[in-house]
Amino acid sequence: MEHFVEIIKALAWPVSVIWLGYIFRSEVRQLLNRMSSFKYKDVEANFERELAEAENNAKQITTSSAPSSGQDLSQKEQLFRISQVSPRAAVVEAWTLIETAAIKNGLISGTTIQRTNPKMIVEYLSNSGKFSAESINLIEQLRRIRNQASHMPDFAISQNEAERYLDLAIQSAGVINAAKS
Repeated sequence: MEHFVEIIKALAWPVSVIWLGYIFRSEVRQLLNRMSSFKYKDVEANFERELAEAENNAKQITTSSAPSSGQDLSQKEQLFRISQVSPRAAVVEAWTLIETAAIKNGLISGTTIQRTNPKMIVEYLSNSGKFSAESINLIEQLRRIRNQASHMPDFAISQNEAERYLDLAIQSAGVINAAKS
């Protein structure tokens, strides 16, 4: 009987935590989705880390220093204003710069209607042979970050992170626009 009591004592806390986790599973899921980073032993999910990797890839890409048009500057300014109000919306909207550049570069599917999705854009750019592996990796990383911002309901990013993403999206769109021929 004494061993049985010791077993019950040892299992009381773990069972209680599991039971509470089960009862409040939707709240725990919402809390986990709001986190921009998570680390447990060797597993780490971090928006900041993905953004830093994308920035490192961007440094490897050489772009011609073509002067920006007034329209490009106003669009950039609009995106930065959006990031002040909603960083998440700014990330999603910044992806449209890459989509627009890819469409102008020749990505058209169908006869009369232009249809795109983020995965198709990356595949098209990769298959076109006009872009370096670093450029494709950067655009793929931006696509994954955009997907997180779009599809994770409680995903939160800071204004600074959104502005860094905007800079990378603008640079990527510039690389795509420069490859038009």
